Amino acid sequence: MTNKLYKLMNWAGIEEITYSECDNPHALLGPHKHGNKMLVQAFFPGAVRVTLVQKQRVFEMELADEDGFFAVLIPE
Repeated sequence: MTNKLYKLMNWAGIEEITYSECDNPHALLGPHKHGNKMLVQAFFPGAVRVTLVQKQRVFEMELADEDGFFAVLIPE
């Protein structure tokens, strides 16, 4: 995982999601704007690989947490 992506992650929120203790997972999951880029986060327990397809572009999401939390930083 890139250092920039790592710093953008809300690790306390990720832990809440992985342990089903989060009251509002949509605040963390999905696309969220960060400057001129978009941080996309997803939770797929048991997945080994996740690919994000946006129009004609394909982005490989990085495994941020071994429980199935993936993230990618894409140009907006």
